[in-house]
Amino acid sequence: MREQGVRATTTKMIARQAGVSEGSIYNHFTNRSELIVSAFAMATREIRHHAEGLEYLVGKNTVTENLVSVAESIIEFFREVSPITGSVLGDPELRSWFADGEVRDLADRSLTPLTGVVEIASYLEREHAGGRLPGRASWPVVAAMIIGACQHYVYLELLSPRGIHDVTAEDISSPAGYAREVVRTLLDVSAR
Repeated sequence: MREQGVRATTTKMIARQAGVSEGSIYNHFTNRSELIVSAFAMATREIRHHAEGLEYLVGKNTVTENLVSVAESIIEFFREVSPITGSVLGDPELRSWFADGEVRDLADRSLTPLTGVVEIASYLEREHAGGRLPGRASWPVVAAMIIGACQHYVYLELLSPRGIHDVTAEDISSPAGYAREVVRTLLDVSAR
């Protein structure tokens, strides 16, 4: 799906890649849409694990280091799923599965775009409660801004010859540099 796009990916191609017969796919999935949703859920495993791990980092390292690390993972996640996301947004059936919370992870928890926002906001709130983040910001908004900035980094990478580098003089040539700048900017603003 990443290489060919969702529309061009057939169940025959998937079966060939998986080394199974095309008919056996339907022993596990009722239709192609369910297969696509399942693939998307599998692609979220690593980023979910990283976001959930933030709770164990409260009070450890610096807040910036922890957020930069998760932001780098978010950038990698968007690099992986961006070719799939456009098709999901353009398909009413797939889009409704996500909007209705019908996409589930391996632990049978609902996966929505809000999941990462909740986990990062919870981390920020706990760091604030522990005195490591001054000021009182809307932590869900800060979390959404971090995720959105990571998504936009990948969007520019895919659609602009030089990505973010076309519009900034800053030395943010790597995802880590970019993530560090996003986190610094947001934390400076939220501290006021």
